[in-house]
Formats: sequence, structure tokens, C-alpha cells
Amino acid sequence: MKEILTRNLSLKIVSVVIAFFVWMAVVYVSDPQVTGRQEITLEVVNDDVLTKAGLAYEVEGKRTTVSLSYRIHTRDRVNVAASDFRAYIDLADYYPATGTVPVYVEVLNNKSYLLESVTARPAVVRIKTEQIQKKDFDLEIHQTGKQADEYEVEQILLDEDMVTLEGPESVIGRISSVGVEILVDGLYADFSGVAVPKFYDANGNELSLDPRVTINISEIHYTVKLMKRRQIPLEFEVSGHAADGYRYVGMESTITEVTVLGVDAVVSMVDAIKIPASVLNLDDASEDKVVTIDVEDYLPDKANMSIPWNSQVTVTLKVRQLSRRELEISTNRIIREGEQDENYYDYDEDVITVTVEGLQEDLDTLDASDIVMEMDVSRLGVGNHRGVLTFEGLRDGFEVVNYSNFRVLVSPKEYGPGGISSEAESSQEDSSNSQQGDGRQTAGASGETAALESSGVTVHGESVSGGWPLEGGQLGAASEAGAFYNGAAEEFLTEHNTEGIAETEGNSQ
Repeated sequence: MKEILTRNLSLKIVSVVIAFFVWMAVVYVSDPQVTGRQEITLEVVNDDVLTKAGLAYEVEGKRTTVSLSYRIHTRDRVNVAASDFRAYIDLADYYPATGTVPVYVEVLNNKSYLLESVTARPAVVRIKTEQIQKKDFDLEIHQTGKQADEYEVEQILLDEDMVTLEGPESVIGRISSVGVEILVDGLYADFSGVAVPKFYDANGNELSLDPRVTINISEIHYTVKLMKRRQIPLEFEVSGHAADGYRYVGMESTITEVTVLGVDAVVSMVDAIKIPASVLNLDDASEDKVVTIDVEDYLPDKANMSIPWNSQVTVTLKVRQLSRRELEISTNRIIREGEQDENYYDYDEDVITVTVEGLQEDLDTLDASDIVMEMDVSRLGVGNHRGVLTFEGLRDGFEVVNYSNFRVLVSPKEYGPGGISSEAESSQEDSSNSQQGDGRQTAGASGETAALESSGVTVHGESVSGGWPLEGGQLGAASEAGAFYNGAAEEFLTEHNTEGIAETEGNSQ
């Protein structure tokens, strides 16, 4: 087989070439007829006829071209092009019963080359019509991107807030909303721009606008206004006092700071937003007091700052009932201030009872060692005095409301605890009868006076040597005086006429 194909190969090739040129010569001489074909655009004319009737139309199958065929000599085919033809439909010929219109063809150029009339396929096209709907849509703003830190978009202003769409009912019905997308990425100052409306279905998916739908506004101008964003703490002021037996123990608030938007220069100057004491008043409260406050009412500059999100804060003023606890404390723990080196200081009680007021849970943890008792004895002369204490070192929340009475015996050290000067004993010869005066019994004789003065005792209601007045009738006799003075004091008061000598007043005032 291979030998047959390759035998005389050069002669075979020459034969093919000669045959081709012979065929070309025959064709050129005979110039036979052939069918020419062109694909051209299908035009639509007089579409306003349907539009004026309130109808929208669509060529079935969305056909936009037709195929033309014609008879022509072979040698003339190259002279005819698609641009030599025009195909169109005239909607003025629309017949609703059939819904079709014929396709018209015009030969614009080189008509002499055509041997027969031009045929269009298809010869007719079907037209679908439906009612035209006009509908208004509010423009929605879709913000994209993120502005610069510490800034917030206060508002976006549009030059138009509504657009009107007009088109086939089926198409308008698929459009649920119309909006514009505004890019704010990295913005730190006011910005203006132009956006193109976009169309969305009920699920928020973007739709491509059907060419049969028209919109009255194709571009929307916008302005983005930015404000400074800052977290500002809240300061609460509380006024008034809880009811007797109750204590304000603190507050709780649902928020401690708010986000404020405003002019940069204004917002940066505000350190805190103060809620005035008149709003949080405790007077006569015997239980928790709950107050709801709109913080925006207390902004220092409402014209240039605002709280765009939740501005409500609920404040709870916590009030608790007070309890009392009694503690027994040794008088040895009393710290004496202003002691005189020449005197002894003794107490008539070994233990005193101190009553402390506070919250029950705090009182349960209180110990007697937590209480520091101090007494100023700098003005106490020789004699018997009522003890007056001050309390130091108590933790916050505690208050000493009472303590049991006790007395302080002050005596000179040179005669031992409770001792009286020997000079007082040697002065008994100068004593005289006591006498009444203004309802008070006093020592009458100058000798007795001198003796008592030397011991720091007060005579005639006046303090002598730092002592205190002797009130008549409080002791009334030497035997009672002996209960507070031992040793030489008892002997002195017994040997002398002591009817007019009274016990020293225990109050240091």
C-alpha cells in the first residue's frame, strides 16, 4: 500500500495542482449562483406605542438578531456585507391576539448584486407584554469599612432620600430595597462623595437592574460627618442621711462610664460627668434606694456632645440597719495623756463596758483589743473624778456610742497610792465650824482650808492646786470619804470635823 502511494509521488502532486486551477477557471467563467447569509441586529421601532399604553415589552427568547439569506453570483459575494442590510420590527404592528409582529428587512447598499429578495429568519417574532409599574423607594445607607480609631460616624447625609423606579411589574416586584454603599474606611474627618444606587431583593442580595427599568436619579451625593468618640467616667454625689439606726454603706451602678460623641475640642476637655447630689438623696432611707438616671441630662455641653447609645444608668444606694455590741475592757488598757509625775492614778472599776455600733457582720469580727482608750488627765488634781474617755484606732464603720461610768482617784506619790499630805493632818487645830452658804456646805476654818489646799482639795467651790469643787452632801461624812481615801486621808478626815467637807466632783468639766 505504501508503495502505491509513493510511486510517482511528484506526478501525483502536480496533477492535483493542475486540477485545482482548472476548477477555478471553470467557476470563474461560469460564475454560478450561491446563497449568501448574514446575521444582523434586530431593531425595534415605535416602542413608545406600548409605553404610552402602560405596557412594558420583551422580545420572546430575548432575541436581538435575525439571519438573512439571499441569492448572489459567486464572484459578487465579497461585495455584500451585513452593514448593507437593516432588519427591524415595528411595534405599531403589534397585534395583541397573536402577540407577534413581522420582521422587516431593508437593503441599504449593493442591492444590484442580489438576484432575489432577501429572506429573514424568523420572519415574525413574538412579543411579551405586561403592565408598567412606578414605585418609590427610600434610600438605605450601607456603611462599609471602619473609620479611624477614636472616631465615630455621627451621620451620613444624602442629597436625595428617595428614588423612583419604573418598569415591568414582574421586575419591580423582585426589588425589595434600594440603597447606597458608603465607604468610611480610615476616615478621621468629614468627607463628601458620590454613590450609585444599588438594588436588593428580600434577602438582601444585590440585583442587576433590568434594562427595561428606569430610575429618576442615577447618582447620589453624600456627606459623612465624623465625631470624636471617648469613654468618660461617671461621678456620683450622694446627699442626705439615712434614718436613725441605719447607715449608708455605698452604691452600685449598672455602668461606671459612658461613650460620648462630640466635637473633638469639647469632648477632650471633659474629665468626668457628674451626677449631682440632689438626684441621689438619702434622707430618712431605711432600705436600699434605687434611682434611674438619664446621663445625657447632665452632659456639660449638650449642643456639642451626645450619648448615641444607651444613656440610662440605674444607681442603687445601699442602706443597712445598724446593730450594737457590748465589750468588756480592762481599765488597765486606758492610755493616760498628761500624767503628773508626782501623782498616782487609780480606778474604782477593774473593767468597763464599751458599747460599739456598726453593721452586724463587722461587729462579729470586732475584738476588745481593737479598741484603744485614751484619757486626758492633765487637768485632774488630787481627788476623785469621773472618767472621760476618747477612742482611737477603730476601723471605719464602727462608732462607740456609750461606755459604763467609772471614777479616777488621783493621789500624791509621796504618800503612796491614795495618800494625803502630813501638812493636812497638822492643820486640824485651825479648823472651825462649817457654815451654810447658797445651799452648799464648805470648810469654814482657815486651818482646815490650808490643809485641804495642800492636798489639792477644793474649798468654797473653787479649785485649789489643780483640784475640783467639793459638793456638799455627796459624801457627808468621813466614813464615806474613807471609801476613796485610805491611810492618812481616812485618819485626817475622822479626827477633824468633816461635816462640811464634800466628795470631790468626778467630772473634770
